[in-house]
Amino acid sequence: MHTKKILITLIVCCLVSCENLTETNTVADGNDIELRSGENDSFEFKIIPGTVAWKQLVTEQERINVLQVPEAILATLTPDDVVRLCITFPSFGHFTAFNTPQAGFEVMLSRYNILRHLLTRNDVGGRLIAAYKDASLSGFRTLPYSNEFWSLKLFYLELVLSQKEFLQSLTADEKLELMTEARSKYFEKLGNENFASLPEVLFSLKIMASILEVDGYPELMGSPNRETIVEFINSGWLFEKAVPFEEIGRMIDNYIYSKN
Repeated sequence: MHTKKILITLIVCCLVSCENLTETNTVADGNDIELRSGENDSFEFKIIPGTVAWKQLVTEQERINVLQVPEAILATLTPDDVVRLCITFPSFGHFTAFNTPQAGFEVMLSRYNILRHLLTRNDVGGRLIAAYKDASLSGFRTLPYSNEFWSLKLFYLELVLSQKEFLQSLTADEKLELMTEARSKYFEKLGNENFASLPEVLFSLKIMASILEVDGYPELMGSPNRETIVEFINSGWLFEKAVPFEEIGRMIDNYIYSKN
């Protein structure tokens, strides 16, 4: 399928998912537009797409404002809270509204402080990887998070995991664990009719290629296709240049073999 058609297909599907997310979430009682703390004083977002209070917001800036975590609370979040708030972030599909997944995520970073905060933490890597390992192709196996709009949420989670700032915070063992899990999901997707098309596998591939770059993996550094691979890493998407999937696959296998 032509690259532009693939891009259009994914964006249309994801935007439909986002629109549904806005309209079908449980409607809260919501005349106040303040954020609240949840059970056991764990912070949660109250004003979310689908609530009465959300529909009362007029401007985009108002919608951005209600999805901020107060700075005083950010400073007290435990690693588990940071991961929970990122996984349950109400506008997790926002990245689909832009030209490439990475460009969309960078806009999200500029707008939402919980995502920026995640990338400054050095103590959340293992927990976020554990959440990724708990995620099947149909939803979380044991974690108590919503599986609504699951495909989109899985792509969002993989996009977060592929960020260089996050990868640089990981230990060597954690990077190997993440590489191995992303490889497993890549092949699971290829064998699943709901995930086997090209856009779906790109999110898993971006994680693995990003680890190779962050580690300065010699095979990548010396590859004649390095520029094309790095262009893919930096966008999360395909352009006119063909991404050398087989070569990246060999690098990934060699990386895992060398670390075991």
